[in-house]
Amino acid sequence: MAAEQIDELRSVWDPHDPETIENYPAVWRELRETHPVAYSDNWGGFFTVMRYEDIQAVEKDHETFTATKLSIVPASPKLGLPRLPLQKDPPESERYRKAMNPSFKANKVKTFEPQLRALVDRLIAEAKAKDAANIDFPEQIGEPMSQGSLGLLVGFDTEESLEIGRLSATYVHAIQNRDMGTAAKMSKGVDAFAIKLAQSRLEDPRDPESDMVSSILAHPVKGDPFTETELAGMVRLLLVGGHIASRCLMNSLAWHLATHPDHVRLLREDPSVKPTFRDEILRFYPANQSLARVATKDTVLNGTFIKKGTPVAMNYGSANRDPRAFEDPETFDPYRSPNRHLTFGYSTHQCMGQAMAKMQVDVMTDALIAQPGLKVVGKPTWGRWTEFGINTLTLDMRGDT
Repeated sequence: MAAEQIDELRSVWDPHDPETIENYPAVWRELRETHPVAYSDNWGGFFTVMRYEDIQAVEKDHETFTATKLSIVPASPKLGLPRLPLQKDPPESERYRKAMNPSFKANKVKTFEPQLRALVDRLIAEAKAKDAANIDFPEQIGEPMSQGSLGLLVGFDTEESLEIGRLSATYVHAIQNRDMGTAAKMSKGVDAFAIKLAQSRLEDPRDPESDMVSSILAHPVKGDPFTETELAGMVRLLLVGGHIASRCLMNSLAWHLATHPDHVRLLREDPSVKPTFRDEILRFYPANQSLARVATKDTVLNGTFIKKGTPVAMNYGSANRDPRAFEDPETFDPYRSPNRHLTFGYSTHQCMGQAMAKMQVDVMTDALIAQPGLKVVGKPTWGRWTEFGINTLTLDMRGDT
C-alpha cells in the first residue's frame, strides 16, 4: 500500500507560483478540501499540512515529526549556529525556553510600551514631514519599528540594532530569491553578530532587566551552564525571525486599516474592540505562513502516506481559515471571540514572542487610527512563502484632500 501511494505521488501546488502568491487564501481553500496534506515537488519535495487539527497533530507528535532537521521549507543554510530552541524537540527544548521565558513574559514586555509608542510616533512624524502623500511604509515605519522592538527586547545598542537590521533583511531577501550564495554569506554575518553579542555579555553582563542574554545568565536552569554557542544560538533565532515577521505583520496591519475605513471608525468610536481586532489581525495575516518538521519514520497523516525523511510544512495561514475550526473564517470579524488561531504555533513550540507581537499590533493600531486618513497609493505587493502579508506598501496619510 505504501509503495502504491508513493508511486501515485504528484505535485499539487507551487508556493512560489506568481498566481498562488496573489491568491494564497483561495489556493489554501481548495487544497484544504482536495489535498489536506498537499505535496509539492519544489525544493526536493515536501508536504504541506493545510487543516487546523492536522497541524495540531503534527505539532504534538515530536517522535514522528522532529524539529531538529529543519525549521522552514526551503531549508535555510545549515552552517553555523543552531536556532535555539526552535531546532530542538522536547524535553531538550524546554531547557532553553525556561531560560528565555523571563524576557518574554507579558508583564516584562509591557514595560517597553512607552518607548515603543514614542518610537512609532516619531517614525510616522518623520515620514509625514518628508512627504505625507507618498510614505514608503515598510521602509520608513514598519522596518525601523521592527528593528526597534527587537532592540528593546534583546537589549541592543543603537549600532547593534542597525547592523542586525541590515544583515537580517538581506538574508531573508536572498532566501526568498534562492540566492543561496548571498544567504550563506549573510547567515554567517548573523552568526558572527550573535557570537559577538554573547561574548560581550559573558565578559561584561548588563542589567538582566533590560538585556536578554544577561537575563539568561542571571536565571540559571537545571544542567550545565549554557555555552557561548548555546547563548548565541538563542539570540540567533530572534535576530531574523523576530525582525522579519514583525515587519510583515506591521505592513499587513497598515494595509488593512487603509483599505477598511469602517474598521478605523469602529476602533476610534469603540476602543473596547481593540483586543478582539488585534487577535483577528493575527489570525487573518499570520506573518510566518509556515514552519516545518521532518518525518522520522514512514507515517500516514489524514490518509496521506509520508515517507521517512520527508519535510512536512505546517501552513498556519490555511489553518487559520479552516471552517472546521472557525465560523465564517474568510470574513474578517473584529469582534471574533474566542479566536484560537495558530499564528503563534501550537503545543511546546509556541512562539515565545507573542506578547511583543500583540503589543506591536496595539501600538501601531493606535498610531495609525490617530492619523487624519489612510489611503493606499499604487498597488502593494505580497510577500511569498514562507511569509504571508504585505511586502511593499505606499500610503497617503494626509487625510481628505
